[in-house]
Amino acid sequence: MERHGDFGLIKMEQDIHIQQANANESAKIAEIVRQVLARMDSNSETKHSTQTANSTTQNQTTSAALTEKIVTSRTIQGLSKKTFQIFVSPTAIITPSARDDARNRNIEIQRTVQLPQGQQPDQQKIEIIDHAQPDRAQAVRQQLVFRGITTGTGKIVLTETPAKEVHFQCAKNNEVAVMIGSYNDIQRFSDEITPTVWVLDMQRLTFSAVVNAVVQISKTRRVEQ
Repeated sequence: MERHGDFGLIKMEQDIHIQQANANESAKIAEIVRQVLARMDSNSETKHSTQTANSTTQNQTTSAALTEKIVTSRTIQGLSKKTFQIFVSPTAIITPSARDDARNRNIEIQRTVQLPQGQQPDQQKIEIIDHAQPDRAQAVRQQLVFRGITTGTGKIVLTETPAKEVHFQCAKNNEVAVMIGSYNDIQRFSDEITPTVWVLDMQRLTFSAVVNAVVQISKTRRVEQ
């Protein structure tokens, strides 16, 4: 009887050891799963942060208008790292090394069109202001010349903080200012009111969209206050 009881105790102890082993194994598996999921979430967040950073960087790219008669490698090297496009005069000389440097940095080189004297855009009528990046405003002006826009009206402000700029223009300058975040906003707001200042949201508009918007705005009627 005692031997039979000993076997029973041994069997119970074995069962307990097996249950503990299974419990420990389950705990280890659960911990491994938790670590894997945490690692996947971390990788996902890192990827999202990288994509957001890349998107922000792309939104901040800009153009530059160069007035140099000779564009050299030093000229290209002196440009902002965010520059993706430059405009040069029709007669500017671009050295081979400058072209190579521009190509290596994926910078597009465009020549502006030389219009006859007296046919240049009237900057007193078409005002383009960019306090943060004056070169960006100059690049837009060059595009107007390139497209042959010689007449029109409009005061246009390029900015990454459009709401603040609209408030400033309305409160401080007593202007009728509107914020433009898409091409369709131009017709929409011009039908509602007659803006005297158009504030372009540079966080939402690409450079090409800005140029198209300025061309459209230049055709609208400006009311002098």
